[in-house]
Amino acid sequence: MVDSIRKIGFIGLGSMGGDQARELAKLPLELTVYDVAPAALAAFEGRANLAATMADVGRDADVVGICVRDDAQVLECVEVLLPVMKPGSALLIHSTIKPQTAIGIAERAAAKSIDVVDAPVTRTEMTKDGPFVFCMTGGNEAIAASVQQVLNAFSTNTMHVGPLGSAMALKICNNLVSWCGIMLGLEVANLAESAGVPMDKLLTVMKRNGNLTPPMQGFIEFRNNPGDAAKRGFFASQAGIGEKDLMLAEALAAGVDTTAPITTHVRSMLREGLLAICNR
Repeated sequence: MVDSIRKIGFIGLGSMGGDQARELAKLPLELTVYDVAPAALAAFEGRANLAATMADVGRDADVVGICVRDDAQVLECVEVLLPVMKPGSALLIHSTIKPQTAIGIAERAAAKSIDVVDAPVTRTEMTKDGPFVFCMTGGNEAIAASVQQVLNAFSTNTMHVGPLGSAMALKICNNLVSWCGIMLGLEVANLAESAGVPMDKLLTVMKRNGNLTPPMQGFIEFRNNPGDAAKRGFFASQAGIGEKDLMLAEALAAGVDTTAPITTHVRSMLREGLLAICNR
């Protein structure tokens, strides 16, 4: 368990991880960051130590956070970090991955006296300054409490869920709601437009009665105005993220011997539907 925190490492400076690291850089602690994209790393010049390699993030760090795309990338980070992290340090997995992947990592880390907390995050505030996520934690509650200073830096809310992997399961369920809502919103927009309903009036009613969530609104607005190549590229990448999230939900359902027919249907239409908008 972490006794005190003086040095933090962070890997993955994308749209979510970069904002987490932005808030970590405000702490009166040493921060070392790494990303495979040179531009993402360069953005932290003067605010953090820029690691030349992934291993440099883990050396002598008390806490290391990982926020990369998927299970494979998390495991790639773990292969490099576990040999160099010191006993008594903690590894926080912010990426959304299979609960069993997190459990397997923790078992390997325990052999080196390194603690693991599954700590996925979901946005609560659309802001470019200040805490902006709800961070869920799974694992030993005392270990999660020992890294609370790190979590508080970027979180509007934190909550301990239960055993290791439970926070990942919760995040997967949360993402499932988001993606089903997004795809339903796009279908509703198509239907309303075909039926001659003014789009602004549809959105006004849906927003007022609570049906229009921020993610749904963002995707409907993209449907209505796909914009430039950069915007289209971002939403095309979201198609891949959505597909991954829905596959995780299907795997979770299979692992606990339940069915998820809506999940499977939404996944079958997600990539094609979003890419059709991107390619208009």
